[in-house]
Amino acid sequence: MSGSYKPDDAALPESPYDIAFLSQRDLGLNIPINYATAPGISLTAACFSFFRYEDNDAATCISNLLANGFRRLEVDLYWDEVRQLWTFCPVAVPVSSSDVTSTPTPTSTPSSTIASLTLAQQTTDLIPRQNAATSSIIPSPSMTDVDGTFSSRPTSHSVSAVDVLASSLESTLPVASATPNTSNKSLYNIGSYTCTNTISLHMLTSLLLDYIQETQNTLDAYMLILTLNIHAVETGSSIDDPAPQPSDLPDPLESVRFLFAANLSAYIYTPDDLRSNRANLNTSWYQVPERYRPALDYYTTVAQEFGIISTEDGWPSESYIEFSQGKRMLLQFGSVDPQMGNYNFSGDAGTIFPPNYLSNRRDNDTLVSADGVVEAGCFLVNAIEDVSQVNSSWATAANIPGFDYPTNSSSNLTSLLNVTSSLTQCGISPTLNITLLNTTADTNNLPYQNYTYSTIWSWAPYEPRSSNGSDSNSDDPLFRCATLHSSTTHWHVTDCSTKLYAACRAPSQPYNWTLTTYPISYSYAAQACPSPYLFSAPRTALENAYLSQAVTNLSPARDFGTDDPKIWLDFNSLNTKNCWTTGGPNITCPYSNEQADNNTREKVVIVPLVATIIVLLIFFLVLCVNCGKRFLGRKSEGRRRRRVREGTVYEGVPA
Repeated sequence: MSGSYKPDDAALPESPYDIAFLSQRDLGLNIPINYATAPGISLTAACFSFFRYEDNDAATCISNLLANGFRRLEVDLYWDEVRQLWTFCPVAVPVSSSDVTSTPTPTSTPSSTIASLTLAQQTTDLIPRQNAATSSIIPSPSMTDVDGTFSSRPTSHSVSAVDVLASSLESTLPVASATPNTSNKSLYNIGSYTCTNTISLHMLTSLLLDYIQETQNTLDAYMLILTLNIHAVETGSSIDDPAPQPSDLPDPLESVRFLFAANLSAYIYTPDDLRSNRANLNTSWYQVPERYRPALDYYTTVAQEFGIISTEDGWPSESYIEFSQGKRMLLQFGSVDPQMGNYNFSGDAGTIFPPNYLSNRRDNDTLVSADGVVEAGCFLVNAIEDVSQVNSSWATAANIPGFDYPTNSSSNLTSLLNVTSSLTQCGISPTLNITLLNTTADTNNLPYQNYTYSTIWSWAPYEPRSSNGSDSNSDDPLFRCATLHSSTTHWHVTDCSTKLYAACRAPSQPYNWTLTTYPISYSYAAQACPSPYLFSAPRTALENAYLSQAVTNLSPARDFGTDDPKIWLDFNSLNTKNCWTTGGPNITCPYSNEQADNNTREKVVIVPLVATIIVLLIFFLVLCVNCGKRFLGRKSEGRRRRRVREGTVYEGVPA
């Protein structure tokens, strides 16, 4: 089904990469989301590079990308004013098969015919709604109001849509033909494009809803950030011409905000949410358990009257958004075609962030070598420890000038993977805006999966291992502690009893690191850190880079005894195998089931806050109704006349 999340089996990260992704997510759960790096991708480049827009192929492609670990999706949406919907297809698809022509023959509709069209014909025959295939989750957005009630479309808007249709039919149409499709949806060949008439925004929101519901638990939940580029479909005699300016823009029921909110409102963290959270931290971030609060290291606060704490630059953490609020995504507008400049963006402002609010493009500020090493633009700066001076907030990079991206089928991925890893270590989220090896992710997913693997800034390839040596079945209970190899900046699993120097971070200074003055086993590392430093593990890629730099700088003062020293990190799986956590040797796994053995991790379903409130409200109303019934029952019972006959109680009719 095209609206379902169904990735290929091979798209899901295999062990140990699934553990690497999860443990890395857990390390950064308290980091404000604007400082957490995540791989991004353009759906147009990864799924539609051959101009084929078909529902099932697109669903498989997007599902694979989500399963791979892409957390930032760039989506190109095209407004089709004739059909009154947002589509992925860049060209206008005929309203029905009768409109398809095999040659560019001029076609016109007499004005008398237009005048005789009834409202029913206007809303069914000529202008199919966005959800011709009815969603099993909600009614079609075109037939429901914002509050979920059914409503009909205003007559005036329907008439204007007919006028637009008449105008387009009077002009020369591009060459188009309908071809059969195994998904039982018609494919239209329009110039160099092949499109179905159902590959719309509704398909994407349905798939995202299915993905979120499938992964709405403590082990599988990750944040998503969607960037929405707004275009108008191309029409006319040549689809190579610039798209015309639509005369009939979306009304509130076809707005981007409404279509996302219709399926996903419970899971979207909005600008209104951010504004409310920032205005009073006492009732938002500071009201939840400490494990959900954003780390104070990364934002400033102001004390207001009556003890109210607020912030102007703070962002919530992933743990707050996901585990406390049950939300999973943020939306922002990206580029906007001039033809769509009159779209009502202010109407979407409460749900969708404005352009570039969730991304700070660093393409032109970044220089990389031919083999993929960042030479300029990195946020790793010598002797800088203040976050305000290393502002990597929302930093992204997609098209770095001068770099040769591997777009041919015979290209080598090594340089690109080096760039991806290097950008991540520099505190920049890499975004893929090209078609890897000239293949889409539904046809050959492996290069896209390798891309996301290269963004793992913590563990080295094939780590974390669960055993030491060639015997993969061995289970050494002490081979469960993490160390940093400074030469590669990546982590490896090490025997916890080994004596090594340990990493120590200054409180409230995420980039200020030092080492213990002597080697020690993992269990006693916390006691060896010089005051006020604390035994710690990096929580972001940039923190990890600063720690690696500190190890290099401190090497002359430490007797490492090797050119590739290993440094203890406060990260272990001593309590539960494969469950990596911080807090020293006695910390317990947050996902372990106390009733099971110590190798079990338990998934806990995340319930959105809105859903929780609704459930509690319904429970309260039901309780009130039941109490009312009992109260009335007692009153009426007192008025009933009871008669006893042969030991049986009979209740008479109330007087």
